[in-house]
Amino acid sequence: MALVTREGASSSSFTHQSKKFDVFLSFRGEDTRLGFIGHLYKTLCQRGINTFIDDSLQRGEEISASLLKIIESSRISIIVFSENYASSTWCLDELAKIVECKNNDHLVRPIFYNVDPSEVRNQKGKYGKALLKHQKKLKDNKKLQSWRKALCEAANISGWHYKHDCTEFEFIQEIVEEISNFKLNRMPLFVAQYPIGINSSVEAIILQLEIGSDDVRMLGMYGPSGVGKTTIAKAVYNKILDHFERSHFLENVRDKSGTFDGITQLQEILLCETLGMNGQLKVCSESKGTIAIENILRNKRILLILDDVDKLYQIERLIGGCDWLASGSRIIITTTNKHFLQTLRIRHSTYKVKELDDHEALELFSMHAFHKNKPEEDYSELTDQVICYAKGLPLALSIIGANLQGRSEMEWKSALDKYKMIPDKDIQKVLQVSYQGLDEMEQDIFLDLACFFKGLYKDYVVDILNSCNLYPVIGIKNLIDKCLITVDQFNKLWMHDLLQQMGKEIVRQESPQIPGLRSRLWCYEDAFEVLTEDKGSHNIRGITMVSPKPTKLQLKANCFEKMGNLKFLLVSNVDTCGDLEYLPNGLRVLDWSRFPSSSLPSNFRPHNLVVLNMPQSPVILDKIFESTQYKSLTYMNFRSCLDLGGCFEFRILPSFISMKSLKLLNLYGCKRVKRLPDIPQEMKILKYLCLSGTSIRELPPSFRNLTGLERLDFGSFLNFCHLPRSIYQLQHLRVLSLHEYDSVGVGTYNWQHYLSNYGFPRLNFLKKLTSCFTPPKKCLLSSSEDLCLQESIVKFSRLQYLRIRDSKFLQKIPKLPESIRAVYAINCISLKSESVRELFHQFRRKLELPQNTKYGDNILMDSQGDNILMDSHSQRKLPHQIDYSSKIDYSLSNLYRPSHSLHEFLMDYTRDCGEVYDIVVTGKKIPKWFNHQSIESSKSFWIGPEFPTIAVCLAFHLVPLKDSDANNDKYNSVRDDEINWQCHVNIFTNGHTQPFTLENNFDYMKCDHLWFRGVFHSQLQQYFRNKMQGDRNLVEVSCKISWWSSRNGKFAPVIARMGVHAECICHPPNSVIINDNSENVDDNSDYSENVDDSSDDNETVLAPLLSPFSTSSGTISSAFKQ
Repeated sequence: MALVTREGASSSSFTHQSKKFDVFLSFRGEDTRLGFIGHLYKTLCQRGINTFIDDSLQRGEEISASLLKIIESSRISIIVFSENYASSTWCLDELAKIVECKNNDHLVRPIFYNVDPSEVRNQKGKYGKALLKHQKKLKDNKKLQSWRKALCEAANISGWHYKHDCTEFEFIQEIVEEISNFKLNRMPLFVAQYPIGINSSVEAIILQLEIGSDDVRMLGMYGPSGVGKTTIAKAVYNKILDHFERSHFLENVRDKSGTFDGITQLQEILLCETLGMNGQLKVCSESKGTIAIENILRNKRILLILDDVDKLYQIERLIGGCDWLASGSRIIITTTNKHFLQTLRIRHSTYKVKELDDHEALELFSMHAFHKNKPEEDYSELTDQVICYAKGLPLALSIIGANLQGRSEMEWKSALDKYKMIPDKDIQKVLQVSYQGLDEMEQDIFLDLACFFKGLYKDYVVDILNSCNLYPVIGIKNLIDKCLITVDQFNKLWMHDLLQQMGKEIVRQESPQIPGLRSRLWCYEDAFEVLTEDKGSHNIRGITMVSPKPTKLQLKANCFEKMGNLKFLLVSNVDTCGDLEYLPNGLRVLDWSRFPSSSLPSNFRPHNLVVLNMPQSPVILDKIFESTQYKSLTYMNFRSCLDLGGCFEFRILPSFISMKSLKLLNLYGCKRVKRLPDIPQEMKILKYLCLSGTSIRELPPSFRNLTGLERLDFGSFLNFCHLPRSIYQLQHLRVLSLHEYDSVGVGTYNWQHYLSNYGFPRLNFLKKLTSCFTPPKKCLLSSSEDLCLQESIVKFSRLQYLRIRDSKFLQKIPKLPESIRAVYAINCISLKSESVRELFHQFRRKLELPQNTKYGDNILMDSQGDNILMDSHSQRKLPHQIDYSSKIDYSLSNLYRPSHSLHEFLMDYTRDCGEVYDIVVTGKKIPKWFNHQSIESSKSFWIGPEFPTIAVCLAFHLVPLKDSDANNDKYNSVRDDEINWQCHVNIFTNGHTQPFTLENNFDYMKCDHLWFRGVFHSQLQQYFRNKMQGDRNLVEVSCKISWWSSRNGKFAPVIARMGVHAECICHPPNSVIINDNSENVDDNSDYSENVDDSSDDNETVLAPLLSPFSTSSGTISSAFKQ
């Protein structure tokens, strides 16, 4: 996606506003030029102090205007009051300007040379006589008053009085020494070679500091290593240092304080800078140094920046309790430890430093690699790879850019391939500092996350690491506080890609040449070598072996025998052969899809096993439920894909279940399982039980002992299923998914009566609940009977999700409770358009979307200013274009879906949907209140400074494949096929390449459908807040079917039309006004009629949308698979 050119990405404006001169000398030439001033000027220049005297003015300049600018651009003004100073109006004008600048933190120091300060202050003697002469000549009395005021104010400033009690040389040396010390204290810092992308941070921090207020303020900047905290702190320092009497920047506090006498050395630096002693001061002890700093700085308004602090004692030793700081003082701390800031005893604010956005990253990298703000054209694709790799980390962009500068394309490609495997040592050195500050258990947690558990749910990972005695609750919190990992809105654990690579490199360095001696294996090639060549060792803590493509692998029976310390074993997309004779007893995670054996090794005693995930496996596990060997087992998943034959061998369950640690049990598709064991004791921990697709016909009465159950999946097309009356006692039930509702009965209770009087207080997901249908029958309904949801469904006041599949007779969805967030009516071909329209209206109202939006594509102005309707669809009959490149084998569909581990499966169905609203229903007509509609793959429009709530609607059409015998049925006919696909909608702003992505999977689809997704403005504003540019922002919405598969090879999905509702501020440049066809649009219809249902020929209007697909960094997946 092309980047929109943007001004102001560089941050030079927030480096120090350099002064042209250090010192401006104001003096009466006839008194002192050839003597005192000449010597003072020479000595100042010899000490490197850039000093101005009026001899420097070029001839022909307008001298008064030039002098005013020079005074403003000087840091210090020295006024030499001599006998005849006041006789010069030139000098008095200089003085008035100098005193004016004094109020803007311009330092003013007077020298009384052969004149008494009282004479100046009170305008006596020669000063009084000179002012009387001016008074007679001046008509402007205000100017005279300003001179008098300036003389009085300047005379009251502390300065130097030459009393002839020392030599003039000694007097000048004293002045120059003090000016030199002041210059050193006000010396601006070097920020960076290319200070790009720091503007907004510097502005925000200065705003938080409130420099004008008199209270003491402290601000903590936090973020990961390499993100630019120190760079930003230096820029802030340069910007505000002139507002303080003393300014100090102490770098690398953590490193220096960790050395012998490190704290005292830092105290000496601070004291020497304050006193201008150039390293001549010696601090005997930390406590004395703290008191000395307090005594010296007590009454001074100071700016102190402590860079890279991670312990409270470092601050306490340097500035004590902070209660002595003078009014108006400011303290800034940079740290990688967010929690440390919470221990500060002084009132403070915090600021999180974030990675650069794409524009800033591109500019910074280009400056280092090409010495200009954009890449060479031949290197643009390679540059994009670097930007993607660095993920906005300034450290990486700067180092890699410098390393690649001047190199050939071939060298670039080789270097980038290397970076992907082995990080740059300079980047690794910086990032590794935070890791080295962790204790041993925290280091293990970090490495486990980097190698195995990134992107998984926090609770799931905590359960696993708890079994390893790593105390993950506090450990993970510390990693979050130290900016090494993050937790997203879905409670998943993430880390920056370069931090993950840093962790993996730490593991690789354990044994660079021999993978079997490392503690963790995540690379398929390394795991393959170790397992097939018997190169394992006791060092190995975890193995992930996920083949990039389906692979067959022959394992030796004892290939794990040398790995007695193995804790985590994860195998996927690998078809292994042969029975295993040994598995380590210390396993905590056994996650093996298509496990090769019918049983686990007989000598396997996994007392600490937490996760047993063996989908599509023929394992007979009848003893697991009864055995005390599995007392820690928390997650059990034996889900089988029916397309692969189901779990035919898994048929025997014990007579009872009593596993107090079990949270999840998934038996989906295990067709041979006919009975659920009794539950003799209360099981509070079990949250999710999936029995759908089994041969279980009824649940035991003891089912009520599952008192903590939050989700139940039950039912099968195989036979009639019966729920016990005791299900009413499950008051924590949130999700009730009854598959094949036509064959599910529920006790003898009247559900409507029960729900109206008692109900499930926490139920928020309803799938095919029989009692909400009429008439309820145990057999399939005939084609003549209507099937509708009853109005009583509104009594489910906590209902968030409703899903109905394959109902040929469902005609109406009534008004749903206000809690509703998602509705899925899949393959419900009889659903009436009026019902769909009402459903869309209900969701529109929930999103607070206006029906008549001011701007959009449907209503434009003609040249006379009259409203005319824009044709909401093209009259061109475009041929159906199927993207064959995205087709995959139907049997591999599960591999292309998001990885739903057993725990993720539970969490997706029980977590709150938040601010996302979702609808999938049969149909193809997009409501006209979607004010941006297109048959193209993307749509662009302008919005204001705030991101609005956005709703997107896509119309999917199933079209015949070439060379198939399929008929192009009308949309309300069931296709003789089942289609799976995944769709992404990407929302970009201002050309940024990292979109906010909406994602959904569509499974077993048999006819045309509409997909509606709405996202509130607050969520979009939070994501795009650093990418908005003033009052006018360009938004692009694009869509793409990323993959699809067909069971029978007859049909393929295409996106026929896209609609977007968003309040915009102007018409897009590609808007089209159709005059001739305006009569074809029904003003009273809420829908854009894409086709005439009565004509098969008109189906060709439903043209697919084919566009390049961009990957996401801000993905929102649908909470459900259809």
